Amino acid sequence: MDVLRNLFGNLTAGIIRLVVAVGILAAAYLFIVRPVLDTTNKAIDSANRSFGEGGISRQIQRSIDQANRHVQHAVNRSLRQTRRRGGHDPKQLLRCVQRAHQDVQRLQACARRY
Repeated sequence: MDVLRNLFGNLTAGIIRLVVAVGILAAAYLFIVRPVLDTTNKAIDSANRSFGEGGISRQIQRSIDQANRHVQHAVNRSLRQTRRRGGHDPKQLLRCVQRAHQDVQRLQACARRY
C-alpha cells in the first residue's frame, strides 16, 4: 500500500509541477510576449502608413541613390579640378586604384605614381 501511495504521490507531484510550469509559460506569453509583439506590429503598420505601401524600403533606396549621386558628383568635380591644375591624368589614377582592389601597398604605389 505504501508503494502505491508513494507512486501516486510522486506521479501527482510531477503532474502538478508540469501544470504549474505550463501555467507560468502561458502567463509569460499573455502578459509579456504578446503585448510586445502587438506593439511591434502597430509600429510597423504606422511606419508603412506614413511612407505609403512599401514606403520604408523605397525611402531607403532613394537615400542610397541620392548618396551615390553625391559621391559620383564629387568624384567628377575632383577629376575636373585635377585636370585644370595640370596634374597627371586622373583617369589613370582612378584605374590604378580600381585595380588595387583595396591592397594598401598597391594603393600607396598609385598615390606615389600619380
